[in-house]
Amino acid sequence: MRLSVVLAVAPLLFSAGIVLASEDVVGIMAANGCVNCHGSEGRGSDVGNIPPLFGHSREFLVVALNGYKSGSLHGTVMNRVMKDVDEKKIEVLANYFSSIK
Repeated sequence: MRLSVVLAVAPLLFSAGIVLASEDVVGIMAANGCVNCHGSEGRGSDVGNIPPLFGHSREFLVVALNGYKSGSLHGTVMNRVMKDVDEKKIEVLANYFSSIK
């Protein structure tokens, strides 16, 4: 009986984590346009000279994203993309991209 309850509930718990991750990371990335240019893993592209986001430290990414937001760094589209992004979203993006190896 216990095993059947665990087996019935486990997929629900697992899928709930995926939904939260999806909302926190993929949703934010799509809203900010990250996926469109940098790709889902932040690998960037030689076409259009789009730099990779993966492989950088969290701290580097927070500073860079805030720099585009404030205007202290200048990019082709990044200043417009980051203009309305709040600090929580910047932290989530930095954590996500810095975790990719």
